[in-house]
Amino acid sequence: MSLCFALPPSLGVRNVRALARQFAGVLYEAGFSTVVPVNSYELLERSLLAGEVHAAWGPPMVCARVEDAGGNVVLRALRNGSASYRSALLCRSNDNLQLDNIGARRLRAVWVDKHSMGGYIMPRHHLRSLGVDMSKLESETLLGSYEACFHALMECDADITASYANAKGIGYVELCKDEAFHLRTFAYTAECPNDGVIVSPRATGEDLGIRERFAKLLAQPEHRAIFCTSLGVDDMEEPPRGSYRALLKLVV
Repeated sequence: MSLCFALPPSLGVRNVRALARQFAGVLYEAGFSTVVPVNSYELLERSLLAGEVHAAWGPPMVCARVEDAGGNVVLRALRNGSASYRSALLCRSNDNLQLDNIGARRLRAVWVDKHSMGGYIMPRHHLRSLGVDMSKLESETLLGSYEACFHALMECDADITASYANAKGIGYVELCKDEAFHLRTFAYTAECPNDGVIVSPRATGEDLGIRERFAKLLAQPEHRAIFCTSLGVDDMEEPPRGSYRALLKLVV
């Protein structure tokens, strides 16, 4: 059977198309005759749910929604030896903001986008868990990238934002480089599983076959290296079934 694999817009359209070409040879060996770049997370999710693609590389929330609809995450990324990451809530270094006074201020928040776990979903859920009424924030603005959020904070156009944080470190330190000292972390969220390979619920009859195809691909060191390097991860593992669905409770 001819199988189709989809890639998300994580790296930008041009880079995703280049990745699709590089990736195609390895996936062809695993039985995927087509590798398609998708321009949005919404379209990626819809394509998986409709069975228009059989499997995809998806961010955690897409994995959670497709898993909840009957799909399966067959591989989970490992980065720096970790299968998960979290979000760090940031303010300016010279701001006296702390967890015990955050509810007393009318804060301007900037986030990446509504599909970003580290840059929107996890930090907002964490604030709600602390009793912060999100409707009473001065403003919430989506800026489309972590870099734009960090810049807005440093320019005093916002009061809080968030950064991804993993075993390697906190993203703003890597992205802001010499200007990172202008920002500081005042809270961390709970952890979230990394991105994964999600199989469409419409491909349930072929799920075992797809699992076997990826197992064979990863059993070949050269193919495993290309597969992981192309997706920007160190390695892959098979996660426990149903391990992404719990993320749905973070969304309000």
